[in-house]
This record gives sequence, structure tokens and C-alpha cells, in this order.
Amino acid sequence: PAAGMVSLIVPTMARTPLIGYRLVVLALVGTGFLSFGLWVHHMFATGIPQLSLSFFSAASMAVTIPSGIQIFAWIATMAAGRMQFKTPALFVLGFLAIFVIGGLTGVMVAVVPFNWQVHDTYFIVAHLHYVLFGGMVFPLFAALYYWTPFVSRKPLSERLGRWVFGLIFTGFNVAFFPMHITGLAGMPRRVYTYPADLGWDWLNLVSTVGAFMIAAGVLVFLIDVARNFRIAISHSAGNVFNAGTLEWLPTGNYSVRSIPTVISREPLWDQPHLAEEVEAGRHYLPRTATGRRETIITSPVDAKPQYLLQLPGPGWSPFVAAVGTAAFFLLLTVKWVVAAVVCGVIAIVMMIRWMWGSDPGASHAPVDIGGGVTLPVYVTGPKSHSWWAMVCLLLVSGTLFASLVFSYFYLWTVAPEVWPAGGDALPALWHPLIAAGLLLASSGVIASASRALQRSVARVAGGGHWAVRIALLVALLFLVGAFAIELYGQWQAGLTPTESSYGAIVYMAAALQGQFVAVLVIMGLYTVARSLRGLLDGRRRATFDNTMLLWHYTVAQGLVTLAVLHGFPRLAG
Repeated sequence: PAAGMVSLIVPTMARTPLIGYRLVVLALVGTGFLSFGLWVHHMFATGIPQLSLSFFSAASMAVTIPSGIQIFAWIATMAAGRMQFKTPALFVLGFLAIFVIGGLTGVMVAVVPFNWQVHDTYFIVAHLHYVLFGGMVFPLFAALYYWTPFVSRKPLSERLGRWVFGLIFTGFNVAFFPMHITGLAGMPRRVYTYPADLGWDWLNLVSTVGAFMIAAGVLVFLIDVARNFRIAISHSAGNVFNAGTLEWLPTGNYSVRSIPTVISREPLWDQPHLAEEVEAGRHYLPRTATGRRETIITSPVDAKPQYLLQLPGPGWSPFVAAVGTAAFFLLLTVKWVVAAVVCGVIAIVMMIRWMWGSDPGASHAPVDIGGGVTLPVYVTGPKSHSWWAMVCLLLVSGTLFASLVFSYFYLWTVAPEVWPAGGDALPALWHPLIAAGLLLASSGVIASASRALQRSVARVAGGGHWAVRIALLVALLFLVGAFAIELYGQWQAGLTPTESSYGAIVYMAAALQGQFVAVLVIMGLYTVARSLRGLLDGRRRATFDNTMLLWHYTVAQGLVTLAVLHGFPRLAG
């Protein structure tokens, strides 16, 4: 998030487009990919295998390449333009200086021998604060000063903002730079006192002074907010920095009067009359086409309009669902399990109620959205945004599952003695075979239900479809049965989750699969309910398509789980 903020703020402050935009995007993706291996440098001193040390040490160093690309792109943009040294720019410059220092010490701790020397010392405290505080807090302050005029009647004070930056930047370096020296002098983390003759006292005193300077800077910021921040939507201070990006287009509570066509990444710079054109309704959707809330769904690359999406109307369901979700997790942290379960059930019910109106079907003929463009109001399959949302969810789920499988094999490399030898203490082979058969059968039944739904296009919408409903219920029984047989087999074999790391990882895999099965039970029954209400047919099938996607993924995940849990111990001997 911080890199994205900086990539928007720097071009505005420099009055020129971001140099190397495509490279910056690729660098962001590369950083995200390499981050999957960065966390292991926290375990360099725990005795992990030599191969793992080498691999993850290389990953910790390799992340400097995409990070460096972004740093140089921002510096080049500043050099190419006419930099305005407003408060957001000052915080960006502070971010660059501090984050680069944190990155340099990051390369140091990526080297395993050096990591062993400074592990769990104040050097690590200094490094992580230079990375986290410099890499996130400074860009966040820049963003607060940059975007506050978007939602406030007045921008924050430039004079106070400079004081905020000066106090926080100076205080941060006074507080945390000495910790590098303290750590190299041997001071460990997480100690509240130490002997007076170790030479750490004056360094910690300097750090304490810096901490109070940071607090003073935050206090000045809060004073600035109290004096100048006055929330406003229609009459905000507006684009005080003359940014070129589209979020600064004047809007009201209803968003924009019409949806504009843009020709560049900085449309407010390249189309100076765009705001007047939008307010005059000269672009897409100058008025409602269906009488409901609407938005245009476009192609992902060139933003070509594809269809008109009808949105649910106002209601309390999303708010109650959000409160219930937050309460569920917060109550679990204090072990109020019963109250957490109640809040979770409320959240699920409210989500279902909210989603009920999100698949209205083709309630209108294709509509004119302006500019001579006519769009359908309903699509299904890969053209639908919800289909792609489910695909993205499955990619995230697959990543989570891959991490679990990796953990399974990693535990085997460090503690092979707790694995059942040669198939001993494993469930009988018929358990996974029957479970796999039921999983495949459930997937096949869902596929046949899809074909039956497609054949119903020629029938009356909402009429019949008992074959689809029965197929969904039968597939649910197969899915739940497969999960129950696998869980029963492990338990009957005498394996418990508290017995060993092997037992813990097996039941963790079962819990993950059970979570997906539980979600599919809800989605399957929801789909059946929509069919009973006449809201599901061959054309109006987005709900079914999304359920089918998750279904096939859950079956595939279950089959891989069975192969790993039952096949690998037998093959490994």
C-alpha cells in the first residue's frame, strides 16, 4: 500500500508522470512474490536445514531488486520534474532516506553468518523499525496530508505539517539509529533492565529523547487535525496540489454525474475540461438506465465497456454483517466463544440477505449508456465480474493450501520420527479410496447439474429444475460424506491433534478442508433456495456458476489432501 501511495504522490509533487510506470508495476508484483520467502529470515537461528538457509537467504537479498527499481523510478521522477517541497513531498523524501537505510541493513541480516551474530539484538529492532516505520508510517503521513483535502473543507496546515515532519524525522533517527550500535554492542531484545557498566545506558538515553520527539510530532499532527479537519464531501477543499489522477475529479454524494472516458494515467492534466464535461453529463451513464444503482463493467486491459452491473440498494444488511464479522474475531481474542459464534451466525445471515439482491438477472433489454453504446444488463461465466472474483478467491485459497502442504513436508524433514512408518498407524486404505470416490462423484453431479441448467434455457424461466435442485443436494451429501469418512478414519486409527506435530498437521489439513465444505453447504443450500424462488435458470445462473467453481476447487483440494496424507507416509516408508 505504501508504495502505491508514493507512486501517486511523487508525480503530483514533481509535476510530471511517473517514470518507468510499467517497471514499477512489475516491481510491485515481484515484491509480493518474493515476500512469500522473506519471512524465513526470522528463523535463520532456529536450526533449519542448510538448503533452506541458502534458498531463503537468496530470496531475502533478491527482494532488493524490485525495491530498488521503485526507489530509482521515484528519484528519477523527482529529478525529471519541478519538485514542490510541500509537506507530502517532505514525508516522501523522509521515507526514501529511512527506507533505504532499512533496506541496507536488511541485506546485512540476509547474510546468514551475520544474522547469527545480531539475531534477537537491538540491531534487529533498529532494522525492522527503519523498514516498517520508514516504509509505512512516513508514506502514511504523506498520504494523510495529500488526501485530506479530498474529504475536508480545509487542507491541513502547511506550517504545522513541516513541524510534524521535522519532529518525527529527527526523532526517529535519534531514537532508532543508536540501536544499531546498541545491538552490535550485545544488548538483547525484550529486556527491561541491565547492568550499568555495559556501555548501553547513554545510547538508550539518546533513544529515549528521540522517542519523545516522535511523540511531540504526533501531538502536533493531532493539533493540526483538530484545528483544520472538517469533514465534507460536496464542498471539500479539492485538488489543492493540482494532481492529475482521476480521484480528484469533483464529485457529490452520488459520485460522478457521468462516467468519463480517459485517455491517459493523468486525465486531469491531459483533459483540462474533463470536470465540466462530466458534470454536464457528456459521458457514459448521464442518467440511470434501469432505475436502479448501476455501474459499468469494463475489460481489464483497455477498459472497453462490457455490461451494465445493477447494484443492491441501500440497507442495513452490509453494516450489520460487517459489525458481526468484526465482533466474531474480536470476541474470539478474549475467548468469549459463545458470543463470537452468535455474532458469526448473525454476520452470515446478513451476508446472505445482502447477496440475495445481487443477482437480479436480465431484468432489462440492453440499454443505452450514452455515446451510442448499448450494453447488456446481465452476463454470466468468464464475462462476469463475480466469476473472476471467485477465481481470485480460489488463487488465494490455493496459495494458502500450498503453504499447508509445504508445512507438511517441511515438518517431515525436521521431525521424520513422528511420521507413521510404512503405513503403520494410518487409516485403512479403503477410507481415502471411498472419500476420493465421493469427492469425484460430487464434482460429477455438479457438472451434470450445470448441463441440466443449460438445457433449461429453452424452458420457462424459474419453472421446474427439480433435477438441478436434487443434484445439488446429492452432491452436498457426497461432499460431506467424504469429509466425514476421512475424519473418522484418522480418529479410528488413534491419531489425535495433540499427539505430535504429525497429528497437528493432519488435523489442520482436515480443518481447512472442513471449512471449505461448510462454506459449500451454505452456498449449495443458498443456490437451492434461489432455484425454489424461481431466481435460477439457464440464463440467470451467476450464483450457480460461482458455486460450481468453488465446488470443483474444493474437490481438487480434497483429492490432493488425501494423496498427501495417505500416499506419502506409505511411499516414504
